[in-house]
Amino acid sequence: MTNTTIICDLKDLRAYLLSLFKKEWVISDEIAASIYDDVLVDYFDKFLPAIRFVVEFPYVDRVYRDSYYSYYSTKLGDYNKNCIKVSIFENAIQEGDFRENDKIEKLQQHYRGFMVLRPTIPYVIGRSVIDPNALKGEKFLHVTSSYPATVNGVRLTAHGFPHSSQDTETISCAETSVWAIMEYFSSRYPEYKPALPSMIIQTLKARSNVRQIPSEGLQTEQIGFALREFGFATKIYSRSEFGDIAFKRLFSGYVESGMPMIVAITNRLNIAHALVVIGRTPTTEDQIDQLPVTTESDPYLNEIIQQKGISLFDNDDINRQFVFIDDNIPPYQLQRYDSPAEHYNNADWSSCRINQFIVPMHQKMYLEAGFAKECVKKLLLNGDYPIQYGSEIFIRVFITSSRSYKDYLARDTSLQPDVKEFILNIAMPKFIWIGEISDKSDMKLKLAHGLFIIDATEPNFENYNSMIFGGYKDSFFYPDGQGGKLVINTLSLVRFNIYLNNLNGF
Repeated sequence: MTNTTIICDLKDLRAYLLSLFKKEWVISDEIAASIYDDVLVDYFDKFLPAIRFVVEFPYVDRVYRDSYYSYYSTKLGDYNKNCIKVSIFENAIQEGDFRENDKIEKLQQHYRGFMVLRPTIPYVIGRSVIDPNALKGEKFLHVTSSYPATVNGVRLTAHGFPHSSQDTETISCAETSVWAIMEYFSSRYPEYKPALPSMIIQTLKARSNVRQIPSEGLQTEQIGFALREFGFATKIYSRSEFGDIAFKRLFSGYVESGMPMIVAITNRLNIAHALVVIGRTPTTEDQIDQLPVTTESDPYLNEIIQQKGISLFDNDDINRQFVFIDDNIPPYQLQRYDSPAEHYNNADWSSCRINQFIVPMHQKMYLEAGFAKECVKKLLLNGDYPIQYGSEIFIRVFITSSRSYKDYLARDTSLQPDVKEFILNIAMPKFIWIGEISDKSDMKLKLAHGLFIIDATEPNFENYNSMIFGGYKDSFFYPDGQGGKLVINTLSLVRFNIYLNNLNGF
């Protein structure tokens, strides 16, 4: 068998792919045309006009081969084990570019990822990593990672978030979401490994009372169990448990932390679907201006707010669009929190709401988002900080690694030098919760004048056990490390830049 490599632009892509479909997958003209016109056209139409494609066959895809050998090869019917790979480049490329050393570096600069097309008709979209910069439309903030790839014999690196359609037999939306989460984390952290379809099935074998193949989908608890078995300290949040307001704030807070999550959407028409959320749209000045005063559920804190005439605003209340990876449609869908399935353009789906989400937390993250924000509010409002009557307070809370945060501090020049050096010399756990305190005017400039650092490995807040550092305007506090008391310093934080590394923007 010889390899086929084709370089083309969008106007010629359909003809080349249809020819490959018919010849290599042995299907009719009608079926080949339906694959492109009913499935692929929505994907390819989203690319920028300057995009060029490199089509390769045969391609051995590890995810499809896993499904093939564990399931499709056991059928009587003849299923092709080879895939077609479509690599994506921005700007014109030539076949000779792959054989000249001085041009290979430019290939990497122009490389925008890949799509695998598998012979599971009509669900042909397989393992894919597409750089959002290759797509038309509104820009957004999101988490991505790097994935090694080979194009025409040349090793390149793709940047994006993993995506695949379900094949409806070995993987449904739930298994696809688990696979995507594991692809992402395994590419970034050595303690996690990729999870192939057969691994997910085997992991859930003890938790299933019915056959697993063909897949009938997974319950939320099964998804959480699988992620736990793959190394996470899974946390499942339900709207029914927390209520509408707190549930939405928790969801937004984890997105702000750059943590991809599996989202369960349902409605009264018995539609149930799993997808992954990986980011949000940038914050605009109008959104900050229109942000209403937050409703504080804690009666004690609410009394303090009323007594001091404080106007408290919560970053998690901003009405943004979120970035979803949905296995039924092209990746990077932007939708409102209240209408996560609006992109289906289907009345039956329009009433779907987020009713649960699953957070793949690191095993050393013991303090979760709700309690972390409560800690920050109590320290700020109930402490000895000089909050003037009638103050406006904008609060933003998120989790990050102490390594990333210290790197940001070391490079940033906006924080007062003595305060910066003090924080950099504090011993910190692997993960920390950050509370940035600002007001609307400063937040539009991406500036804050208050900072709280909370230990994410300490769920006990008594005697300031979880507090690492707290500062607001002209004062900063830290635990004395002995008797559960705070040491007070009168050193100004001045205004400093907010942290942007989780989503590479605000």
